[in-house]
Amino acid sequence: MFYIGVDPNIRLASLAIPLYAIFIVSAILLGLFLALALARRYGFSHGQILAFFLAAVPGGLVGARLVHVIDKAELYLADPMLIPAFWLGGFSQYGMIIGGLATVAVYAHWRRLPLLRFLDLITVPLLAGLSLGRVGCIVQGCCYGTPTTLPWGFVYTHPASFLPADWIARRVPIHPAPLYEILWFLALLSILLALRAHLLPKGMPFLVFLVGHSAGRFIIMFFRADPVRPVFAGLDLVQVIALPILIFSIPLLLRYRRIKQLHPRIEKSESGRVASDKKSSPKGLDKGLEKGENKHRT
Repeated sequence: MFYIGVDPNIRLASLAIPLYAIFIVSAILLGLFLALALARRYGFSHGQILAFFLAAVPGGLVGARLVHVIDKAELYLADPMLIPAFWLGGFSQYGMIIGGLATVAVYAHWRRLPLLRFLDLITVPLLAGLSLGRVGCIVQGCCYGTPTTLPWGFVYTHPASFLPADWIARRVPIHPAPLYEILWFLALLSILLALRAHLLPKGMPFLVFLVGHSAGRFIIMFFRADPVRPVFAGLDLVQVIALPILIFSIPLLLRYRRIKQLHPRIEKSESGRVASDKKSSPKGLDKGLEKGENKHRT
């Protein structure tokens, strides 16, 4: 077992700063840094990336808090004053993704910027940021797992941790659910980095992210014990959101894969050269690819 006795707050006199909040801010900054590093590869300027992030962060934070409040409606209806107390924790990954995507889509449409290319770019920064954010969950003791007898269980001993007080007092070992997510995200990140060596249709890396992220969240939620409210067929809100995303994304990903097999896209390589197979492809396939790709634009 692994014992965690760290205070989840930095205490300065009477002021308590949650370490979770520091990890969230660090995760956002890490995502921005990586996005700026990848900007040229995807054909964006640093100014455009900064503008995208200025659009995404407010929408993501509002969406993350809103979906969390909806998911834990009973808690917040009993004490509505807790709704704006975001510094105590309580953000939904899906709310962040949905809220961020909504504001980014509006901004991209307004500025006539390529949305699919930007979504492909942010897959790596997003997974890196989500992984770092989950470290904050480990420190705080939120998003905790069900009791376990497995040797890698976490035992929280600090009274300020977010676990039930009796679990802390009785030293109950639990599944390290946030750690499961970190490992899942890092595995998905490795797959996406490996796919960068291939010429893929625009939007396909983001579809891989959607499928991998949703599958991971759906499975790992079965190991979560923090208060969840069944919404449908015994599934909680996260799983209810993940399921239709998987149903929609998997067939679309397979369709993209077939398009790639029929005619690899013409992409600009990192060195600025254009890799093209027009000479070896029958005339008209380029138009066919474009037609097929347009069907999948969102």
